[in-house]
This record gives sequence, structure tokens and C-alpha cells, in this order.
Amino acid sequence: MIRLLRTWLNFKVLLGAILFASVIFASFLFLLWSAKVKNASQVPGTAILNIILAPTATPPAPITTPTPTPTPTPESGQIPPPSGEIKTGDYVQVTGTGGDGLRLHVTAGVSSKVNYVAIEAEVFLVKEGPSVVDGYTWWYLQDPYTSNAVGWGVANYLAVVQNP
Repeated sequence: MIRLLRTWLNFKVLLGAILFASVIFASFLFLLWSAKVKNASQVPGTAILNIILAPTATPPAPITTPTPTPTPTPESGQIPPPSGEIKTGDYVQVTGTGGDGLRLHVTAGVSSKVNYVAIEAEVFLVKEGPSVVDGYTWWYLQDPYTSNAVGWGVANYLAVVQNP
């Protein structure tokens, strides 16, 4: 084994390896030297100074006590009057809910389960009605575009519109 190593690692092989490594190293240095930027004009940079004003004290907000707003009830007469003459086959639009939306119930009556809440300005097709329950006139409404938005809605929050 040692004899085999001596034949492979003689003086000529070691000298050739050192020369080969020197040539590779010199090539690498030449590539690095040639890749550097030549004649780059060194212009001094201009400093930009942004002045940020110190924060000022913000006065605390005045403390106000909220005033309770009365909720409309059927007894107080605050419910808007029914609008227009509604009949089966008409298109109606939800209006006057104040952004709360119109609850469409499974059956006519305020104690019935709510099936869908119609947003302000939503349009429905009147399928059945009228039915007077709990002091309100109820109409069975269906969304003309989907079949899951159906239920009985109070006429006080409906306005007849042209066909959409």
C-alpha cells in the first residue's frame, strides 16, 4: 500500500498539483479584478434632512353621557304608515328600516321564527297576502333571484316599485 502511494505521490505529481492550484488561483484573482467597476465617478452624496416636529399634547375628549333613545313600539304610534297599495304579483322594495333591515318570518306574526333579514332597498316579489296579524298587515315575499330569501314581511316597510 505504501509502495502504491509512493508511485502516485512522487515529486513531479506534487509539483504539478501545486502549479495547477496556482494557475486556478491566479485565474480567480484575474476574474475578480476584471469584474470591478472601472472609472466610477465618485460623486459625493447629498444629505437629505427631514425635520419632524415634536408631538404636541392632545387635549382629552370631553366626557359626555349618552342619552337613551326610545325604541318605537306599536303602542307609541312611531311605526311608519304603510306605503302604496300592494297586491299579489307586485315588486316591493324594503324601505324605512333605518338600516336595521326587515325581518321575514316563517309565518305572519311577530312571534314567528325569522327566516331571513332583508337589507334596506332590497327588492322582493309579493307571492301571497295580505294577512293581518298582531296589528300589522303582512305579505309573503320572495326574492326574485334566489329561492331561499322568503318570508312574511310587514307592509309598513315596503314600497311598490316598477319591475326590476
